[in-house]
Amino acid sequence: MRKESQNKRFGGMKMIGIGLANMVLVGVIFLSFSAKTSTPQFKDADGAIIAGSIAEERLMNLGGVDQTVYLRGRDRTAPLLVFVHGGPGATATPFLRTYNSDLENDFIVAYWDQRGTSKSYDESLDPADMTIDQLTADLGDLIDQLLAEFGQDQVLLAAHSWGTIIGLEYAAQRPETVAAYIAISQTTGQMASDEIGYEWALAEARAAGNENAISDLEEIGRPAYTIEEFYTQRRWVNVLGGGLYEHQSDLALLRTALATSEFGWTDLRSFFQGNRFSSETLWDEQQAYDAREQHQTFETPIYFINGRYDRLISPDLSAEYFETIDAPHKELIWFEESAHSPLFEEPDKFNELAKQIGQENGMLP
Repeated sequence: MRKESQNKRFGGMKMIGIGLANMVLVGVIFLSFSAKTSTPQFKDADGAIIAGSIAEERLMNLGGVDQTVYLRGRDRTAPLLVFVHGGPGATATPFLRTYNSDLENDFIVAYWDQRGTSKSYDESLDPADMTIDQLTADLGDLIDQLLAEFGQDQVLLAAHSWGTIIGLEYAAQRPETVAAYIAISQTTGQMASDEIGYEWALAEARAAGNENAISDLEEIGRPAYTIEEFYTQRRWVNVLGGGLYEHQSDLALLRTALATSEFGWTDLRSFFQGNRFSSETLWDEQQAYDAREQHQTFETPIYFINGRYDRLISPDLSAEYFETIDAPHKELIWFEESAHSPLFEEPDKFNELAKQIGQENGMLP
């Protein structure tokens, strides 16, 4: 059990000291970014660009809106792997590039900022177009364009957290284009999952004597939540250790990921604006979504990956849903030293597993 060091609100000089420390921390992180972003080329031992490799940042028109996609692979004849990030509106590109770049040796990896996310955020976006159906259609446009360009028939599709809603919908609708679907922390029933997370957080807060957490959690109560109440629940679940497995440092994870060349300090504004915009415009649908009522039968192999200590998206609900689905092949894999993000918390294990899935489904030798 992870305990909080303070049980009361800070006052006076202690709060000032913490504020100054946070300012220094923000400055350090800020200085670790560059203003310009780029994605590095693949080079050999002599520094020459490897022939036939691909390392590009693109604007691709998906559903009538320009969206940012990074394409990276040591060999442009390799099979396609498409990642669908979580959030809503939380780009995963810096994290994927930090922890999962080994996959670029075996695949052409597509890192996509969804409509309304980070580099794909624009103030002119119509909130009415921010729907599960539209983002699923955007994913379809992305995959269709990639398959046509690289002369392939199928992709390996991997989705995380919120992204598993989009990934699941697409895999059910367009199975002929999906060699296999990898669901990392599959969202099953958002409201039911939030209630489980709430009960866990309140129990942890009471056991730790964390009066701040107890007060906030008791005030919001159980779901259904407004978006602001949801932010409160998620904040305390994270603080109490339900987002990352213990011994992981939230700060180290964040700072390392955001130091990648694909993310610069000039992206911070669109990152935060896009996250807020996407979360608010998609909230009603996200809260109401229940995979159990949507899809029970699939025509593509299904792999569910759950972190044993995830309290943000209930792994137990995911496992229960997994047992009910019918697919040509299905596997449930537990990551025993992970919470919500197994692909970042146990990256070597995840990377090897993704390659293995590619081999099992005829994409890799």
